[in-house]
Amino acid sequence: MAILKLIPRALLFCLFLNGTVFAGTLPIWELMNTSNRVLLMGSVHFLRASDYPLPEGVNAAYDLADTLVMEINMDALDPALAQTTMMSMGVSQSGQSLRDALGEANYKEASRRAEDLGVPFTMFDQYEPWFAALTITQLRMMQLGFDPAWGIETQFTQQAAGDAKNIEGLETLEEQLGFMDNLDDKTQQQFLLQSLEDAATLQDQVETIVAAWRTGDVNTLEELMLEGFASAPALEDALLIQRNRNWIRSIKNLQNKSDNYLVIVGAMHLVGENSVVAMLEDKGISIRQLTDTDLN
Repeated sequence: MAILKLIPRALLFCLFLNGTVFAGTLPIWELMNTSNRVLLMGSVHFLRASDYPLPEGVNAAYDLADTLVMEINMDALDPALAQTTMMSMGVSQSGQSLRDALGEANYKEASRRAEDLGVPFTMFDQYEPWFAALTITQLRMMQLGFDPAWGIETQFTQQAAGDAKNIEGLETLEEQLGFMDNLDDKTQQQFLLQSLEDAATLQDQVETIVAAWRTGDVNTLEELMLEGFASAPALEDALLIQRNRNWIRSIKNLQNKSDNYLVIVGAMHLVGENSVVAMLEDKGISIRQLTDTDLN
């Protein structure tokens, strides 16, 4: 579900992989020494119609795969039910208002920042801070012309239906939301305030991010991506590290299958010392970043 991908800069800019930039470099890595082909691709969850066509190598990776593996099985996701689930989990179960959760000073600052973005902050009064953070970031992206309907997962899900490709998920919707819903109060406050701060400067960086993704300039994007986690280790652990650990078991098992697989996840999961890539390498699995010529 596209709204679930919206998080502050360290998370929102989850588009890319780690490595050196070469001509034709792709945001895709491959597990080596397997009898089948298992590719890992960092995804862009919000794009514009003008960002298409995608790089040829991205389409070639899709064509190679018999089965797509995403964070959530998008093909089995009922959008209306997913929205209802998210909103029900986002509502404060204690009956505490957002103003109470943030405290008066933080609430006034958050409200001011939201109003500057054209978002009425009172609409979140009965919701928890993590829900407000996700929704505000989504609204800001859409203000800038980016739409989850043009995101890679949505587009590939639609394409896979016509091509009779299988889609699998690494986690359920409830599991994904649960990582945010279970954040402690202090981390949720930090999550929301950081989201508002990043949303205010997003316009200045989003074009650079998309351009860098297309050219495989992962070093530039790694710097932007990891910056926000430096002051939020609890957020990094809950939204990134724990989930990566859960996923690597499933990804490792793909090596024993007969199908070719394309695993599509937010690229924050493929960056840095706690990434899926690093965890797989720690397990003795060789991985390489691909270029266009590797998929011809």
